[in-house]
Amino acid sequence: MKNYKIIFVLLLTMMGQLLSAQAEVKKPKEAFELFFGTFVNNDETALNKLNDYLKPTVEGQNAYQVDFKETSQEMINGSVENFLSAFPKTTASACKKEAEDYFIAMFGNFKNGKLTVKNVKFVPNEYLEGEKIAEISYTVSFQVPSKLTSGPEGDTKKVKAEDLKKYLIQAAQDFKNADKTVITDQNFNLYELKEGGKVYYWSGSPDEIVSNLTDFYFESFGTNE
Repeated sequence: MKNYKIIFVLLLTMMGQLLSAQAEVKKPKEAFELFFGTFVNNDETALNKLNDYLKPTVEGQNAYQVDFKETSQEMINGSVENFLSAFPKTTASACKKEAEDYFIAMFGNFKNGKLTVKNVKFVPNEYLEGEKIAEISYTVSFQVPSKLTSGPEGDTKKVKAEDLKKYLIQAAQDFKNADKTVITDQNFNLYELKEGGKVYYWSGSPDEIVSNLTDFYFESFGTNE
């Protein structure tokens, strides 16, 4: 009889573990990969999967509504405008297309950042009793030029269109032919969200994934020595 009791307890333990595992809709690693794919890679498929995953937590609505083409174009337009504002109007007007190509190449390498999740550690959420935080440790690698073409020297207000155009064409090519891999270690927290007897992982500020990577990326460009 004693042996039957031991087997029964073991079965109950195994069943409890199984039910606990089933309560997790996605593992923290999977959830984070969707956040990264959405906010760094601007991947439409990742966005759709992330919205599907979080729908039960937002009353069946889409948690994130992003038009990647529109937001990307707005970012390119703003960057081009700010960059060209330092040069004479005639020069800026003549080099707008080359400036767009340059920033498209630069931002494109950022959006192609490669994610590797190294570790997931659970810690208690000190603000919500009985809930946990998934601490994600990960690395991201980017392709950047080891040497980046230097811009026209001297007073920017005297730069000729042909000189600026030549620089932008070569700089864009530098990014397209990026020959250096740079890697950064990062950490990010996902919080448990319990809904309908299931556990979800979410972040109130997923854009921090991007902001944490931005400085590293733009400081990693090589210079022409």
